Amino acid sequence: MDVKLIEKIKKLLALSESSNENEAKVAMLKAQELLVKHKLSIKEVKEYKINNTSIKEKVSNISFRQGKWKAKLGDIIAENFGCYQYFRRGTSRTIAFFGKEEDILVCNIVLEYAVDCILSAVKKMRYQYYKDGYSTKGLESDYALGFINGLEKMFEEQKNKNQEWGLVLVKDAEVVEAYNNINFKGSIDTNTTFQGYSEAYYQGKEDGEKFSISDKITEGETGEQLTLSASN
Repeated sequence: MDVKLIEKIKKLLALSESSNENEAKVAMLKAQELLVKHKLSIKEVKEYKINNTSIKEKVSNISFRQGKWKAKLGDIIAENFGCYQYFRRGTSRTIAFFGKEEDILVCNIVLEYAVDCILSAVKKMRYQYYKDGYSTKGLESDYALGFINGLEKMFEEQKNKNQEWGLVLVKDAEVVEAYNNINFKGSIDTNTTFQGYSEAYYQGKEDGEKFSISDKITEGETGEQLTLSASN
């Protein structure tokens, strides 16, 4: 049995329990499509080789010095997938997720894809601003803040429409206990202020409200393969 295929389906099944109703439906449909295509059952996938119920830490590839918006983005994602976020110190701050293995994997995928989407959009906007002779200092931060607020709004709307999805967001008692037993040293100021790029902010907000991750997970079926190590 193809391990990468199993991992891909597992990620989709994890997303199918998301508080975002539309995301959950899309993820489940894509998971079912792969199950039928490869003649597998959900039971086979869930029982295959890997047990994702253990509590772990997943250190992401996302780090920051000045881009504190990445920390705010990670926090929103962690809260909406039943996990905690904290930082690993070094020359920069690296985002890490803590929770059930299947949940931290999803958090990591969502964070890395969201950051990629934000940076790609900002790159295009920055080019246009340069072309028109405008400064771009603070542009990235303002677009990102808009994106984060849009993403948060999307999660809240889905929870309001479907109260039962709120249960998915409740952190597992074992996760809470394990997190509370971690001895953290110090804290990091992640406050980010608006720099005045209203157009960038509102474009980011619109993009955040429409953000979807399910297509990224299944991208490898037709194009680039998404890879994610289950351990870090």
